[in-house]
Amino acid sequence: MARFELVVVGGGMVGMTLIAALQPAIEQGLGVTLIDPAPQPEQHLRASPSFDGRATALSAQALQVFSALKMANFEQALSNIQEIEVSDRGQAGLLQLHARELGFQRFGAVIANADLGALLWQKIHTLPVHWRFNSQVAKLSPKQNGHSVTLADGSLLHADLVILCDGGRSKLHESLGFSLQEKSFQALARVATLTTAKAHQGKAFERFTELGPIALLPFGQASTLVWTVPQNQIDTLPNSPTSAIPWLEQRFGQRLGRITGLSDWSEYPLIERQMATTCSHGFLALGNAAATLHPVAGQGFNLALRGLARSANLINSQYDQDRQLPSFSQLNAMAESIAHDQSKTAGVSRELIRLFQSSAPLLRWGRGLGLNSLDRHPSLRQSVALAGMGLLEDVPTLSPG
Repeated sequence: MARFELVVVGGGMVGMTLIAALQPAIEQGLGVTLIDPAPQPEQHLRASPSFDGRATALSAQALQVFSALKMANFEQALSNIQEIEVSDRGQAGLLQLHARELGFQRFGAVIANADLGALLWQKIHTLPVHWRFNSQVAKLSPKQNGHSVTLADGSLLHADLVILCDGGRSKLHESLGFSLQEKSFQALARVATLTTAKAHQGKAFERFTELGPIALLPFGQASTLVWTVPQNQIDTLPNSPTSAIPWLEQRFGQRLGRITGLSDWSEYPLIERQMATTCSHGFLALGNAAATLHPVAGQGFNLALRGLARSANLINSQYDQDRQLPSFSQLNAMAESIAHDQSKTAGVSRELIRLFQSSAPLLRWGRGLGLNSLDRHPSLRQSVALAGMGLLEDVPTLSPG
């Protein structure tokens, strides 16, 4: 049976970023294997479903994490967010945030998932990691000094520590007896690429409507559209890009002029998940495997990166000191801080949904008043910006790789 100090289950955005963040410990001898069902990457391209045609919004804090990883050509792959507009359809309230007016270079940036995957693989593919692509973990079995990892082909590995970051796509938590709390928002996210008559000039939009939020994010010369669709309304809504364009223009307005093009969309169910136990002896869950959020606040991957950074810092520091992984008490204390962050961030997302989906007249009036109040007070606007950028959370800087 092959033995490893660390087994990383999942080679998507969180798994690959974790490997990059653990470069200091890996180069000092940390024995790591990564297991992923996707094919072996070729020519720096990732085949994982995490690196599909979608794009991801990175907060300023997330950009600091990636800056520490020193990935070649990372900045060139970004579409910066310089301005944000938040509005509520049917109400006068409007919040405008300008990065430079508030003293920031940018609020964040958007990157194509495929580009991020290629950059991560280019960064890590030469590290002394045992890559196990085209492999799937069938079962995790707790042992006295770690876990026995059973692969789908029947082969066995031993891991002192298993970090699960497979995006929540597996049922491995069940083999450990851990429950998963799940809440469906009874809605889908339609994700597409949209072009407009006017250039976005780095401006992002969040438009709250009676059916849910519509977001536009700068993405190269186009914009990424994230359109929330209630499941009980899906049969009454446009079902093709051609019919969707006038519908979107009516609800979103012509903030960037007429919509000149809309790609076919992909649909994803909106579900909030929380693993009841994210840390046990020899086990840690990160990213969507631990918690999945509604995308209304755009904080899912940014939340995952904060947990990842905490984990990598602890492992790198401990391995540098005595060539050992952190103890259970150290990992558990860290996992509790991650869980607190997850709970707080999930609460903000739920409150935004509750506040902006209500049709109660007083609440709708209060929303408009609140947006206008924020827009008129620079200190309040800066607080909102700092929260969205993730800069109110205390996350240590990653050790340079």
